[in-house]
Amino acid sequence: MKSGMMKIGLPSFILMLLFLAAGLVFYPAAQAAEKEFVWAIVDDFSGPYAATCDEGYKATVLFLEEHNYKMGPYKVKLVTRDTELKPAVGVRRLQEAIAEFKPLIVSSGNSSAVQLAMADIIGKTKRPIFWTDGWDTRLTGTQGNRYTFRWASPNYTIARASLSGFLDKFPNVKKVMQIQLDYAWGYDMAENVEAVLKERGIKLLKTQYVPVTATDASVFMTEAKGSGADAYIIGLYGKLFGIGLRQAHEFGLKKVMKVFSITGSLNMLRGIGSDALDGMYLGDHWNHALPNDWVKSFVAKYRKRWNMIPGDYAAAKYLECQLMERVIKQTGSADPKVLIPALEKIGEFDGPCGKERLAGWYHQIEHDFLLLRGKAPSEKKYEEDYVEVIGGGKNYPRQGEKGFEFDRTKDPL
Repeated sequence: MKSGMMKIGLPSFILMLLFLAAGLVFYPAAQAAEKEFVWAIVDDFSGPYAATCDEGYKATVLFLEEHNYKMGPYKVKLVTRDTELKPAVGVRRLQEAIAEFKPLIVSSGNSSAVQLAMADIIGKTKRPIFWTDGWDTRLTGTQGNRYTFRWASPNYTIARASLSGFLDKFPNVKKVMQIQLDYAWGYDMAENVEAVLKERGIKLLKTQYVPVTATDASVFMTEAKGSGADAYIIGLYGKLFGIGLRQAHEFGLKKVMKVFSITGSLNMLRGIGSDALDGMYLGDHWNHALPNDWVKSFVAKYRKRWNMIPGDYAAAKYLECQLMERVIKQTGSADPKVLIPALEKIGEFDGPCGKERLAGWYHQIEHDFLLLRGKAPSEKKYEEDYVEVIGGGKNYPRQGEKGFEFDRTKDPL
């Protein structure tokens, strides 16, 4: 009886073994394809900087959609959390995201005060990889860490590239007044502006500080107009940027002095009007009309997906996705301890401003910071043709300068 059962069951038994073997062969490959990591956007989705955050979110979604939410062998799950433009809230939301999702990457970058607080948590946690685009020099300087990277130029560069270009254009400027936001970025920006003015022997009459949440800047514009300054340097962002630049125009500042805005991001230029921008000078990290292949490709894809022209923050976030995909495919890994050294070795590449370079020693991507001129309404070729690129430069810190006496690649992971 036993012998008979063996004869009848043997082919089925062998067939079952073959299926099991096939399963054992193919299961790991299928499992590898299903591996997943989380990309978290912890940023200022509400408040005065929400428009900037929104364009960065859209650029990230665009990239992930194009790649079917995959990078290398990994599926990508996108989650978002709102910092509400508050450092304490940003830290709490970051910690919650780390505890719940264990993200490989956190993307952020508007308020420098929020960014500095979050970078501190990232450094202590030693995970995840953090892409910030706050402008405070310390983010890739004294308060940076091995896990934090940045595309946006620091205030160090902003002051020494576009501001210096503006002052070169108007050598008769001898007295200056500036307005800055009353928080971390504004203090750092004011300090870097003062350094440039001191080098040139230009007198700073006063630095005005205005709250981020202010809804009117008229008292500051009135003071500036009557100050006797040759130039007014405006360091505003978000909703207050539009308010300040419109009021500078309405109060007639351009009739008595030169006006230079530290930034000129497209999402903030909308609604100001070319009458107000005409005759002003601005700085920016990027412009959608730059004549390079990266820009042409990205702008076309972003416009097709979102029916609008992207600004500098969108370009930054799309590039950061590209760089992360590059090192994940190169290494086949989703381990920060593998990916960070790979990022540090990327070197030069084609990016939003043409030839760019990731300086691994301090985790800063070095690219041109632009000087722009506001166009008159008669010069515009299309509705959002607000500015013309007239200069710029790559003025970045050198290793060993004050605040940069380190080599990030030697920090332990």
